[in-house]
Amino acid sequence: MISRRLRALLLIVCWLLGWLPSKEQALTNGYSITHYNSDNALPQNSITGMAFDKNGFLWLTTQMGIVRFDGKNFREYNTQNSPALFWNEFLLSQQAPGTNRIFIKPTADSSRILTITDDYQIVTDSVISASPHHALIAPNSHLFSYPGIYKTYNSKEGVHKQLLQKLATSHALVTVNERQAYFPYAGHTYFLDENTRSLTVLPEITGRKPALQFMVNDLYFYIDDQYRLLAFRNGTLQKNISCTAPLLQLLIAEAKAAQDPVQTSLKIKRDGTHTLMICKDTILQLRMVNNVLDYKLLAANIPVEDIKCMIYEEDHKILYVGSMTSGLYVLKLHEFERLLFNKPGFAANSQTSQIELPGQRILTCTGILNYSSKDHVPFPATRNFDKHVLFQASDGAIWYSESKLLKKTDGQLRAFTDVKHLGYFLTGIIETENKELIYSNKHQVFRRTGTADTILVNDLGLAKDEEISALRAITPNILWIGTWAGLFTYDLKKNLLRPMPGMEKKSVSVIHVATDSSIWIGTYGQGMYKFYQNQFIKMPMDSRNALVTAHCFMEDRHGYFWIPTNKGLFRVAKKELDDYAAGIQTQVYYYYVDKAYGFSSNEFNSCTPCGIETRDGWFSFPSIDGLVRFNPDSVSIDLPDKNIIIEQVTADDKRIVVKDKLVATQDAGSLIFEISAPYFGNKVNLHLEYAIKELNDKWYPVNADGKLIITNLNSGKYTLTVRSQTPHAHYTYNNFQLTILPYWYEQVWFKCLLGGLAIGTFLLFFRLRYNYQVKRAQLLQQKVDERTVQLSESNRVKELMISAILHDLRSPLRFLHMLARRMYNNHKASADKELSQILFQFENATNEIYDFTQDFFVFTNMQKEGFVIKREKIVLRDLVAEIISLYEMGAQLQKNTFSNLVPSPVTLHTDASLLSLVLRNLVDNANKYTSEGTITIEGIQDATTTRIILTDEGDTMNKELVARILNKSFNPSLHGGWGYKIIIEILDRLHGSLDIVPGNDKGNIITITFENKG
Repeated sequence: MISRRLRALLLIVCWLLGWLPSKEQALTNGYSITHYNSDNALPQNSITGMAFDKNGFLWLTTQMGIVRFDGKNFREYNTQNSPALFWNEFLLSQQAPGTNRIFIKPTADSSRILTITDDYQIVTDSVISASPHHALIAPNSHLFSYPGIYKTYNSKEGVHKQLLQKLATSHALVTVNERQAYFPYAGHTYFLDENTRSLTVLPEITGRKPALQFMVNDLYFYIDDQYRLLAFRNGTLQKNISCTAPLLQLLIAEAKAAQDPVQTSLKIKRDGTHTLMICKDTILQLRMVNNVLDYKLLAANIPVEDIKCMIYEEDHKILYVGSMTSGLYVLKLHEFERLLFNKPGFAANSQTSQIELPGQRILTCTGILNYSSKDHVPFPATRNFDKHVLFQASDGAIWYSESKLLKKTDGQLRAFTDVKHLGYFLTGIIETENKELIYSNKHQVFRRTGTADTILVNDLGLAKDEEISALRAITPNILWIGTWAGLFTYDLKKNLLRPMPGMEKKSVSVIHVATDSSIWIGTYGQGMYKFYQNQFIKMPMDSRNALVTAHCFMEDRHGYFWIPTNKGLFRVAKKELDDYAAGIQTQVYYYYVDKAYGFSSNEFNSCTPCGIETRDGWFSFPSIDGLVRFNPDSVSIDLPDKNIIIEQVTADDKRIVVKDKLVATQDAGSLIFEISAPYFGNKVNLHLEYAIKELNDKWYPVNADGKLIITNLNSGKYTLTVRSQTPHAHYTYNNFQLTILPYWYEQVWFKCLLGGLAIGTFLLFFRLRYNYQVKRAQLLQQKVDERTVQLSESNRVKELMISAILHDLRSPLRFLHMLARRMYNNHKASADKELSQILFQFENATNEIYDFTQDFFVFTNMQKEGFVIKREKIVLRDLVAEIISLYEMGAQLQKNTFSNLVPSPVTLHTDASLLSLVLRNLVDNANKYTSEGTITIEGIQDATTTRIILTDEGDTMNKELVARILNKSFNPSLHGGWGYKIIIEILDRLHGSLDIVPGNDKGNIITITFENKG
């Protein structure tokens, strides 16, 4: 049962909570929540501390390690992957504003303080860890270092020494920063200042028990047991500081709760910059306003329990909440509001065209919405306004269509008048400068002057299922007509209609004339265009192609277009689109806004008018679930402008910590780069791209998980560039140097070796070729020289042969001359027998001359290339007999006798004509140098040889000449006669040998030997 006192406290708290949306603090429209826990990202659900580092990463300590969060992906640090971690439970200190330095303390080891390096490794801070005098008890405080205070007071006995001993374990310490703190102890509260190495008692609260203490900025607030609120700065009481009554009541209620259960529902947390108060399921920001402690409501009805720590990111209105039991919550405070009827159903809240009415009201086709009091008035179901077009003329009249009728009403919606039967709903309506109305139905365009209507365009040539969708006066005399099948222009003066080239078959949804008179076209399914230099330039798409449907263009005071689509809302700098159309830049940055900002559906509707600006400066767009309103001047734009980090690479299945370069082998396999870019806004707005300029100039998107996989890189040096885009063609870059080592056979030394071998091989080949050519040249020169000698010898031989022929022919010719004279002188007186004898001798002499010339012809043929020995079987005796008969007449003149002693069985296998030539020369020489003697020719044949022996009784041959003939140094020009020259060469051809044995006084024995070859 709840005690009376506690019941009273609960009633007070509930009453105060009802007071929270005070007149000074505007209640937000809610928040969107993203929840991370062990089911989807975190290693464990107990968040014990949170802090942002200088690059924008969110660090979390849990009871199972440390986690770094970049807005999309988590990276875990634990005892398995971080050598500096010996335990998995840690505390994370608050950061001093402006330092962004993170300190982490293991809960089981107060002597070691960990910190984060620039390459995102967790290491021991050797300087702080070396000093034993530091304190970090809870994530609600800084890492407080007090070595100077310790040195000053530890040597003194008494309360100060006891205080220092208590300081290391007490949870009562409240830190201002890393060098200043407040500490209640033994009935006193002390101000600890490491800057001055002093402990100062606060006399104003001496003897009082603390009921509640907390920090707001550099002010220390203290509520004592009498519920008196005091504020101190640098240990000095600030008498000019006060507190608003509602907040003071809340604080007193918190102080009175003491150890009761209510104590757990009211907690005060710090994030280094803000002081946040948890009041049941509501989060307040405590802040100083003109020396008055006040509060601001951040979120109510939050579904988070056991909150341990919080961070409020004020610029982008994001609240990070760490729970001891359920993980991390990211609360995005809504900056958009949704106007809708309480009546459920799609028909009532699927909004299209809208007009602002007086009294902060908006007229829609389903009723009137009030954006101030939320006192909405839905139309009854019997009223069926056409949703496509609403228009308020300059006279205040509101034009619309219903049941195929053109109708109008006054600005107070008191009277409704039927104007004209349209045959279709109203598809467009505008007002000209001279107060004429131009409006359209499905296929026709009308002009209304006063109460008279005329048809301007009766048929656009559209198909039955196509219709007019937009009207816009470009100039006083030029009207543009948008349809589902293209864009047309109509000259109001000339009544001339023509299609606009470049927009054929485009489904036009809006024609917008900007404040600078530029013309923009939105289509349903074909993107958006700018009319630039008499042509339509198509604008680039967003990353998800949502801008393929552009319902309208709303231009704010900062030069941005807000464009609703079927897949969300986009904000883009008009100058970027202008520069793209002019060819100045190649990419456009579209900032995407989705329902996380406070609306329930990303699908907006196309109508006329699609977007309006209400009198309070807010924009209003129709969606399928109500009107979406926001103030474009105050919406926080969270751009991805943080540094890009490339910190880890997986190669050879090993994670490598890198900073700005990596050296890897070609066998490392796929290189997996882990890329982080801290961004806690909508993930669609972070456009990470990479390029490797050594491969090509194209940019490719990085995977959503931040992992970039590169394969099949050849050896060489590469530059990996990663960039993220922000508006106005600005980029954040990170360049990473990657070196892929070559294989051993690709390295310089091996290539030099190959080059040396190639050069050596070439030189060797060149040398061998040179030597070959030199040798060939020498051989050629030798052959030339030989041929020259041969030619000279041939010429000389020819001369000698001529001389020899003349010499050798002189004897037979002289003999013939003698016979001829004898015949001439005696032919009349000679008897017939004698004359016959003379004629017979004459015949033999001429035959001898013929045989000589024939033999010489054979010899000359032997000197030619291609001469062939014609071997045949001959009977030696018969061959010798023929030769003897040839020289018989000459023998008679010399009074010599021939004797053929060759046995009949002796045969030779040789060339008969050549052998005959040899024997004739030998017989002729024997007959020539023998007188009145016998010339004998013998033939001896045994098993191995056949010998022809010629023996004469003539003059003995000169032994020196014989020696020259036998060693083949015989020279016809020097030693006279060609006979033996011919004999030597013929016997070489016939494979025979010659032997000459001169006699002592007279006679010679000449032997020709042939080997028998079977």
